[in-house]
Amino acid sequence: MAAVSKLPQLLPPGLPASEEPFAGGYEIVWSVYIRCKSLQKLREVHIPALEALIGQPHGGKGWLYDNERYIKNRDRSLKRIIALKRIPGPYTDQILVDFMKTLYSLSSYWTIQARLDPSHPRGLYVCASFRSEPPPSETPAVVDAQVELEANFTDAMGGESGRYLGSGQRIS
Repeated sequence: MAAVSKLPQLLPPGLPASEEPFAGGYEIVWSVYIRCKSLQKLREVHIPALEALIGQPHGGKGWLYDNERYIKNRDRSLKRIIALKRIPGPYTDQILVDFMKTLYSLSSYWTIQARLDPSHPRGLYVCASFRSEPPPSETPAVVDAQVELEANFTDAMGGESGRYLGSGQRIS
């Protein structure tokens, strides 16, 4: 794991820059591509298998499905599911340990960028991604995933997350 001192991370509008350590909550954003032929199979077979490995990162609210109609030449057998999990702050090392255990239960081949200084004014930040080559045939057939652990600035500002989470269609 490579620690990066200055990862690009933008503060939301209206949140003043600070030198004080971030003391708010965190959130984990999952974006997972699964190869399957239908939404029914995704719902009935792949999502339960995925959740058996990593748990329910959406906190019981269900995965969101992004049909990505706007991408012309995309592989139609790839289904993208997205979840957001909020973790109340302040940061403890157990948050990172649990996060890394969850990642590695899905795949051991992650590319990880991280700012691992909990006293940083923008909080701890980890961005992990992997791409399976060749795609697995077993369930869940996860071929691509990106997961981010970052400070939840929207709670600090008293609002809802402005993060784009797909088309908003519930899948489970």
